Amino acid sequence: MVPSLNSGSKLGYVVFILVTCLVFLMFELANDKGKRVGISDTGSYLVSSPIMNISGSDDVVSDTSGNVMSTLTNSDQQFESKDKPSSSHPEQTLIKKNLMFIKTHKCGTSTIVDVFYLRGVRRRLNFVMYPYQHQLDLLLDGPLLPPRPGTVYNIQCQHGTFQPDAEHTIMPKETSFYSTIVRSPVSQFKSAFSFFGGERKMRKRYGKVSMDELIGHYLDQQPAPTEYDAPHSVYSINGIAADLGWYAFSESMAGSTLQEKINAFIEHLDQEMDFVMITDRMNESLILLKEYLGWNMTDIVYLNRMVSSKPKVTMSEETKARILKYQVIDVQIFDHFNKTFELHLDRVGREKVASQVKKFEEMRESFENKCFNKNMTVKGPYGSVSWEITDYGRNTNLACTFLQTRDIKLTNVVTQLQLTQDYTVPIDQPLVMRDMVSKIQRDYDNNEDPV
Repeated sequence: MVPSLNSGSKLGYVVFILVTCLVFLMFELANDKGKRVGISDTGSYLVSSPIMNISGSDDVVSDTSGNVMSTLTNSDQQFESKDKPSSSHPEQTLIKKNLMFIKTHKCGTSTIVDVFYLRGVRRRLNFVMYPYQHQLDLLLDGPLLPPRPGTVYNIQCQHGTFQPDAEHTIMPKETSFYSTIVRSPVSQFKSAFSFFGGERKMRKRYGKVSMDELIGHYLDQQPAPTEYDAPHSVYSINGIAADLGWYAFSESMAGSTLQEKINAFIEHLDQEMDFVMITDRMNESLILLKEYLGWNMTDIVYLNRMVSSKPKVTMSEETKARILKYQVIDVQIFDHFNKTFELHLDRVGREKVASQVKKFEEMRESFENKCFNKNMTVKGPYGSVSWEITDYGRNTNLACTFLQTRDIKLTNVVTQLQLTQDYTVPIDQPLVMRDMVSKIQRDYDNNEDPV
């Protein structure tokens, strides 16, 4: 038997029922909205909570909206209506539009960064960088290039040691796709040995001896790995580990063995990185990155802008084994992410990736043949040669010239564009490659494909 209620109690009961219904209705509407935009509480890359504040400094635009979708920039919202992402993960396409990419030394990253720069310049996106600086150390006190008012940073892709706490402030993990690239330790060491002067230094001292002897002399001068430590430098040994923040991480584990540090470091990287590319599997890597970010095939096309003029030099198995001994940290990082790469192939679909790689290689070769006259070469930097660019690449499709330009020079271009704030090419100011950038942006506005 329900007890009788007086008029005051009846009014309170009615109010309680109305409030309960209203709360339930709001919950259902929010849940329906979450389904529509692809927000889910499952999956390693999905966002299920709003962004309250993504700014830790005056250099970064704050976003205090309760809607995670508001963190997309205007340019990316325009991109949604222009391009049709081919991603099989639409929830990632909608939410993680921004890219935080750690550029590791001698892993083919200059070629990749040119691709990122082209995409950003075309769409007038915001880059995280110091003005006119090719390096990025987020622990230094200095003004970053500001994004456009009301927007956030879209891409970070310069050289700089990975510093998670600083990265999370500027490129929030909730809306940013964290990635980097690693390379097989022997080939990465050989490239660094030649590029950063180790080979030249040894050659000057020991003369015309074999590459095995040069590397042997070089390693003799390096501290050998011990139970508790190993040499690490972006310019020589374990360079990938150094780029990914090994020094600070290992210092925080003082007293632990080297193997304990490596195990913990790899686990740390696993938690931080959404996807790690492999230089030795470049085309597959780019296809997977495209899938996760919802990009198109034309967004990842690159050019081989530098071709080494030096003959390939082979190394003995003994020398390779010794390199691997010294590269003990990078070896384990590479082995781990080479294995996780297989999981990404399974996730996206091996047949799908293989089919897209074939199409991509055909597209890239056709584009490269239009851009370059491969019967003629010109001198390039660092002892390299480049193919001569064609009239098509110079005048018709300026994406050819852009992708052939060194990333250091493109850093200056991006700086000048971003300083204008409205991302239009300044009319009354001198700008490196001004006409090229103007045409690239006009082509994008007119929905003309870059490839």
